[in-house]
Amino acid sequence: MDELLAFNGKAGKLNEGVFTKLKLLCHHEKANEGHTQQGNETTLVSKGDVPLYDTRLVIRTVEKPWAGDLSEEEIENNLEQTILHYAIVPQVAYYRNEQTVSFVAPLFGGGTLDELIPKERDKTAKIEMNRPSKRKAEIEAERPSERKREIAAEIPSEIKPEIATERPSERKQEIAAERLQTLEWKDKLRILYQICRAIEYLHQPPKCERKPVSHGNICIQNVLLDKNKNARLLFLAPKSVKGGVGEEQFQEDKKHDVQTFKEMAHDVLIQSGKEATPDVLAHIKRKDDDGKKKDADGKKKDADGKKKDKCEICCVNKHEKTFVKLQHGISCRSKIKMCVGCLWNWRYNPVKCHSCDQEKIQSPVGDRWGAILIAGTDKKEDITKRFEDDIEKLKDRVITKATLMGVRDNVVTVKKSKKTYGEQLMKAFSNFDTSEINTLVLVYSGHHGDEGFQLDTHTLKDSELEKEIICLKHVTKVILFLDCCHPKKLNLGEKAVLQFNAVTSQQKAISEPTGSQFVNDIVKVLTNPWECRCCGNTPLIRDYDMHKYFNKHPYNESKTPSQQAYTEGDIDHILMFRPVDPRWLNKLEESLESSPLQSKHIFEYFY
Repeated sequence: MDELLAFNGKAGKLNEGVFTKLKLLCHHEKANEGHTQQGNETTLVSKGDVPLYDTRLVIRTVEKPWAGDLSEEEIENNLEQTILHYAIVPQVAYYRNEQTVSFVAPLFGGGTLDELIPKERDKTAKIEMNRPSKRKAEIEAERPSERKREIAAEIPSEIKPEIATERPSERKQEIAAERLQTLEWKDKLRILYQICRAIEYLHQPPKCERKPVSHGNICIQNVLLDKNKNARLLFLAPKSVKGGVGEEQFQEDKKHDVQTFKEMAHDVLIQSGKEATPDVLAHIKRKDDDGKKKDADGKKKDADGKKKDKCEICCVNKHEKTFVKLQHGISCRSKIKMCVGCLWNWRYNPVKCHSCDQEKIQSPVGDRWGAILIAGTDKKEDITKRFEDDIEKLKDRVITKATLMGVRDNVVTVKKSKKTYGEQLMKAFSNFDTSEINTLVLVYSGHHGDEGFQLDTHTLKDSELEKEIICLKHVTKVILFLDCCHPKKLNLGEKAVLQFNAVTSQQKAISEPTGSQFVNDIVKVLTNPWECRCCGNTPLIRDYDMHKYFNKHPYNESKTPSQQAYTEGDIDHILMFRPVDPRWLNKLEESLESSPLQSKHIFEYFY
């Protein structure tokens, strides 16, 4: 069964027709004063759960959030590269015209912090009005009440105890004020912690391709809460970006973000009748380092109902259950629930967990991967060229493709050149013996026989290749594509292995003028949606998905692709991300047209 993601790691671009249909499911909502970052904002909220996203959505339309003369490509790239973090509002789609941009995000049903703090001010003010003055309390304490005098007169003098009058308790007044508050003290600390982490992610992202950015409008109006009082910072576009001519402006804006956060934190905490720490930012960070406030502040409260199976980052996709087995920090008490879509774009948005201080959660695809691609030789130069073209095809179309395998930093091609194969392989394996690489993708296209892999005048024995791989002590997983005759199962010790062979050990592979049938089919299968009904399109492609597909749809009736796998867990079975299905926009349009909400067509305007 196909599983189509509503969100694929980047904000989806909506066309005018789909956006119009989406607006028909919404009503207008008046935005609070100051609830914008650029220009005047209008807000639409869906009247119910939007199909495909399976949750209520918010559309925020603002004046174009970019400055200067940017090309169409630059504008589109800026809009789709939404920043993803558990404490930042995810912009899952957008629509733009010449004057405005409409950002689409899931609805967080707890309102804004700006809506709750004034309520607390009013309630605290009422408590203060009812609190007796110090002098009045002293007079009342000295003067027994009429009823107390009556009771005292009725009690015989010989058993009459000393009657003590009570002074109104300041602590009781404080407790009463706290009970009337909308937010408890621990809720406020958690909210501030989450917003602090969101700002940190903007200013100092983990090592990735995204440059640090400033927010520019940190305020309680831009802090959204869900029904469990978890906080999200509304962020539509950066105020400034680190580097280049804008470096000085970025540093100023960064300081301004920190200062406005401190002011906001003071405003939030002062309503609890407690004195805010002079440097709230440092206070929260220090308590986090001491590990004393994880449950109160760091960990997000659990969602209820159908929200339990949602990703805690984008809040629209179902979380991938396999990902709970990804490595977290030792102190992590509650691993963040994340979906394939939010990990898809890990190079731009490394995933941070809300319950541990690990720099980022390593993606099971592409992250710390390396690839060695080996092209064999033949006596005929044109056949040698085919082998070289085959590995280049697999490299360009699959292995280095950012949203598929995404191996881009450590890719080595070994082929006939001035340097011998032995020299090239020695250097490649030496460079890969590093803690920066824990998964190796190895591709071979060429001749193979009983003696081993034919590499010009050099023959690489199977046992020699096994030894080279086993000696990579940091590599724990190996993915092999062997496009050759009579491939053998490689014994790689305790390493997890996914081995794909063009044929069985008893068969010969075929190389045609158009290239290897095996490689051509691998590329086709891994870069296109599967049209058959027997093999479902899931966001992740695992080794057994490939095995099932080739068993049911062999690329050549006379040849039988073979596969060996030995792994220790579900994560090791993951081969790559499935490419983004281009049909998602059509699916969304069909879902919107058939939605029960379309029949209402009710618009409510609040001005």
